[in-house]
Amino acid sequence: MSKKLIGVLIGVVTLVIVIIVLGVTFTIRNVTIDTTSTLSLDEATVQALVADSGIKMKSSILSVDESIVVRNIETKYPALKVISVERKFPNTVCVNITNRVPVFAIGVKDGTIALIDREQKIVDIVDNIDDINYITVVTGQLLDGVQKGGFSTTTTYLREITAEAENLSFVNQRLSSFIPSIEYSKVDNGVDNILLKTNTGVTFVLKNVTNSVGTFFNYAYTKYYNELTVNQKASGYVYLTDEDVWTWSDTYQENF
Repeated sequence: MSKKLIGVLIGVVTLVIVIIVLGVTFTIRNVTIDTTSTLSLDEATVQALVADSGIKMKSSILSVDESIVVRNIETKYPALKVISVERKFPNTVCVNITNRVPVFAIGVKDGTIALIDREQKIVDIVDNIDDINYITVVTGQLLDGVQKGGFSTTTTYLREITAEAENLSFVNQRLSSFIPSIEYSKVDNGVDNILLKTNTGVTFVLKNVTNSVGTFFNYAYTKYYNELTVNQKASGYVYLTDEDVWTWSDTYQENF
């Protein structure tokens, strides 16, 4: 047998041994569920989450597909969000989870109310919101064909407002505290208005222009924070004029 062939055989045997050793060493023996401080889970729920994650014990830790784990958990548990799926070598997989916080409450055509988080995921569908604090109530629009765990596809303006609000440090319930209600107002022969009622009394009037609603919110808030008097913050409307100037008025007009 030639030295070259012997070298090849040794290489193959070595590779097989390495694969076997790695397979044994990196076999999943433990799956943990870690939560943020805002979420507390009992042991039964933790075990259910592990089972529903799709992570198989004694399989290779290298075979875990994070996207599948996220989908499995978030589909069955709409009120939860998977932050990350970590491999902790040699044999532990850690799933980091937090709770989704409803930010908006919006009516559904069947008479129920959808609770929507910052990502526009429908966290829950309820009959009333009497016992819920710090949630922004959206009127003037009804959802249709929605289901718990799905996403609202017709409220992109809420997503834009949320994203910009977070840039201004208004996160989740802090946003709902500052903007307790939003009215979607249809405008004939023009761009629809989105009216954001602040907790001090004044209303921001934003035009529903895709990819601009967040910017409008920023400008309206900047006007509110830097320039309005105490009396102006308590009533009236902040809006963008035809001359592209943000101003305040004590009366509302459909077409500012």
